[in-house]
Amino acid sequence: MVMISSLSPFVMVIFGATGDLTARKLVPALFHLYTQKILPEKFLIIGMARRPFTHDEFRTLVKQAVGPVHQLDTLDQLNQFVENIFYQQGMFEDDRAYEEIVKTLKSFDEKMGACITRFFYLATPPANYATILTKLESSKLSEGCGQGSIKWTRLLIEKPFGKDLETAKMLEEKLSGIFAEKQIYRIDHYLAKETLQNILYFRFANGLFEPMLDKAHIDHVQISLLEGNGIDRRAKFYEGVGALRDTAQNHLMAMLAYIAMEEPQGLGSDAIRSQRVKVLRSIILTPEEKMDETVIRGQYTSAVIDGKEILGYRQEKGVDPASTTETFVSFKLLLSAKRWEGVPFYLRTGKRMSTSQARIDIQFKNPQNSLFKQIQPAGNSLANILSIRVQPREGISLRFYAKKPGLSLALTPVDMDFSYLRSFKKDIDDSYEKLLLDSMLGDQTLFATAAGFKATWEFATPILRHWEKNSDSLKFYPAGTNGSKESDILLAKDGREWTE
Repeated sequence: MVMISSLSPFVMVIFGATGDLTARKLVPALFHLYTQKILPEKFLIIGMARRPFTHDEFRTLVKQAVGPVHQLDTLDQLNQFVENIFYQQGMFEDDRAYEEIVKTLKSFDEKMGACITRFFYLATPPANYATILTKLESSKLSEGCGQGSIKWTRLLIEKPFGKDLETAKMLEEKLSGIFAEKQIYRIDHYLAKETLQNILYFRFANGLFEPMLDKAHIDHVQISLLEGNGIDRRAKFYEGVGALRDTAQNHLMAMLAYIAMEEPQGLGSDAIRSQRVKVLRSIILTPEEKMDETVIRGQYTSAVIDGKEILGYRQEKGVDPASTTETFVSFKLLLSAKRWEGVPFYLRTGKRMSTSQARIDIQFKNPQNSLFKQIQPAGNSLANILSIRVQPREGISLRFYAKKPGLSLALTPVDMDFSYLRSFKKDIDDSYEKLLLDSMLGDQTLFATAAGFKATWEFATPILRHWEKNSDSLKFYPAGTNGSKESDILLAKDGREWTE
């Protein structure tokens, strides 16, 4: 564990401090790091947003975001924690708000007698990024407090990183004009998921599976990120963004990179990130004439689930009644990498699914063994499946076949299962705790790269352009199911089916 003495005092300015991300993820993660005595003794957090809060009113919001506190020592810690938190009201284009932040940071530097490391966290909708970056530069906040302290200034920026290839390039030009690459921490929190990090160890620290993860042994790979919930009052953000931009272009691709990467030369940041990028660059782009066959987009419609009526996407508050924004996408892709040549990867993500889960299912080739043909389960190919559960029930399982006990001869599928909770007797830390800590330590391993985003946008942008010209490609599915029938057909025409 990183102890309190190993981290230097810091300042973190959170733009969009009254938003959902700050309340659900950032504040709880920072407080948990504080209770573990990982944060330094001296630190300052400034929340900036447009709402007219006082410091105390914002601190009350912070306490509410942490959640119910029952133990007296934790309550004392919470009260001590919020003493380090302040609020700055202002619009993101308002020069005066930044001038006030300059004064606050200067006062803290003077109190500490040194130039303190600065973190600027963009927890706003992407539409605000350019404005905030411009103001950070013009106010000289991005330069630190002088005397070469710019090297201690870091920017944390959330996905989606642009809306398409062109806007991503523009944002990257803006970023690189203000900050050096080592100062930029691009966040796709899936890269920091404990179970995804473990893929690296599972594959390369064990000699059992790695030799079999190639085109000679694998039939296909499925990657799923399914959400049972809808847009949860996020229509302003989600409308016009959709599933491809929101989760497929980043989260699904993060899962793809981990499972398909080659062994890095070491555990350093550059070695691991470069191998992830190689996977993304090896994606074979989909020809436009085949997009409707290999890319399926859908939108959920109303349904009655357990006696409760669930609104369709177009009936959600804030959504255009004629919206063509996709809430589901599934697609097939191939990699040019020699290891995976010819192996199809099927990816899907969506909202209002029948269940919430994120997983990678690797199906081995059918052994084509005639010995058990007469006793195998009906409709079952006897193919083994290696499943990596990202959430829930984080762990890894292997589906294989065994003789069913009894006097007759019969085969039955069974699972060899590893569970994090059962094996380690503790819950997995939230990925934001790891990301925040790593940014403080200057470790960029679990952060995305401009090259990686460029590669995934090169894949996604032609699809988006095709959809703009072909509105009839939008299919519909009832809420509470796992996508449109066309998504099932996508696999069925290859003689396969989704693993449920």
